[in-house]
Amino acid sequence: MRDQLTEAGFDAKLEPFRHDVPFSKKLGLEILTGGRKNISLPLDEQPIPQDPDGTRRDAGPPFNAFSGNGIVVANVIDAGHGTEADYAALAKRGLDVRTRILLIRYGAQFRGILARRAQAKGARGVLFFSDPADRGGSLRGPAYPDGPYRPLGSLQRGSLNEPQLAIPTLPITAINARRLLDDMHDGITRRPVRLTVEMTMKHDATLWNTVGVLPGKDPTHMVVIGAHRDAWVYGVTDNGSGVSTVLNAARALGYLYRSGWRPQFSIVVVGFDGEEVGELGSAAYVRAHYGELKNGCIAYINADEDTTGQIFHASGAAALDHLLAPATMAIKDPMEATRTLFDRWQAQPRGARIAGPGGGSDFESFLYELGIPTLDMGFGGVFGVYHSSFDDLMYARTQADPGFVNHRVMAQLVALLTMRLASGTVPYSLSAYPPRMRSALARIGAGAHAGDLTPVTAALRRFGYVATNADEHGIDGNVLIVATQRLDRLFYGRSGYAAVPFPDLSQAIASGNAAAISAAAGRTAHELDALSTTIAKATHR
Repeated sequence: MRDQLTEAGFDAKLEPFRHDVPFSKKLGLEILTGGRKNISLPLDEQPIPQDPDGTRRDAGPPFNAFSGNGIVVANVIDAGHGTEADYAALAKRGLDVRTRILLIRYGAQFRGILARRAQAKGARGVLFFSDPADRGGSLRGPAYPDGPYRPLGSLQRGSLNEPQLAIPTLPITAINARRLLDDMHDGITRRPVRLTVEMTMKHDATLWNTVGVLPGKDPTHMVVIGAHRDAWVYGVTDNGSGVSTVLNAARALGYLYRSGWRPQFSIVVVGFDGEEVGELGSAAYVRAHYGELKNGCIAYINADEDTTGQIFHASGAAALDHLLAPATMAIKDPMEATRTLFDRWQAQPRGARIAGPGGGSDFESFLYELGIPTLDMGFGGVFGVYHSSFDDLMYARTQADPGFVNHRVMAQLVALLTMRLASGTVPYSLSAYPPRMRSALARIGAGAHAGDLTPVTAALRRFGYVATNADEHGIDGNVLIVATQRLDRLFYGRSGYAAVPFPDLSQAIASGNAAAISAAAGRTAHELDALSTTIAKATHR
């Protein structure tokens, strides 16, 4: 990647960093029969004759990064999707999860949250699987290679994120899950299971971020586009698609640069290492460049799983929302040459909608640590081989993006957005925030224990007036950057993959403590009013 960026005209280098990285050493799962021969369940994914790459020996054993170690012998309880509601239902049935191994379906929440909840409930181990009845499962549509849905013999690897758990966990196939479910009576297996997980930690391992810079006339400000280079196995879609997007965008931008075009702001392209085990590379990059990013980064564009289907989607901070529609209007729809990408987006069931950011990718450190506005977009769909060894070239060619036409569109879109962002003005819309904030406040305030949120409502009304005035008359660029970062840190939060609006206030409401809610509402209102004052003073008259 460094060499390709250099060839495109970027000043490119490797930036090494160090971190502990987990690997599996010994894994096992057996049903204990009480006789001489136990039933050993195969942990590898099951072969698909049409795609021999998927089960090559070097695909590696499936595991959960930052799982705990241990050999556990216990009966298995079906814990549904591992939510609080599932545990309440088990307790109502008289099933005690303490000292048991739990069988949990992926999908309700980030796997790290599910595993830590199981640990807190007293479980001794967790087995994760993708239920064929859930989204992406083969009961919903044809399984790969006949379609994009997950085969029964496939499984989802994944990180639990740091710190390392105290209990062992393991991802298994739906075939193995069915064997355990078939052995159950009233939600618990008749026979015990032996779960073996021995992880090894490569301490202080060296990882590498790849960084390329196209210098702007004002090198103190920059636009960053990034994608993670690592993958669980082949990762042709997750995240070869993202890497190809940023590299092809870089080729186009470098060509213009060599032809005489000069951006006002610098353009930085980064390939992150270690995303799949906890977004290590992007966190290291933000730490290493904290000052220059905080003072001068206009936007971060993330490219992750860019082309898993045919539905265009986008998420990001409100400050940048208004830039996306015009950019999509300038790009042809690869499926129908007489219309634009915007036409296709608008014709979808939910229309040209931009969702708020959540979690689960490299934009997190930029947005949640610094408040830098981010954009994340792509073509989505059923991605049944997510974190599987079948996320390979055959899947990409036959299911994710036949002809790689959406890959081309994503490179065009990222390049065009980057050009416009680097043109020399800070292109934020402050007036985009109040409608989204009012909507989010109504949602989180609808619960029985939400308390009195009128101070926030009043402060938001005042901020709305100031924001509209600033957009109409203009505002000092540096003040706008600082104010938007404060606004993003106030408004955006996440829990695993999920978005959490007004995180301080949301956490207080979730606690049900009236005093905590009142205090959080006061802090939120105070920050909104402080931002209103700052913006009003810097607005051009």
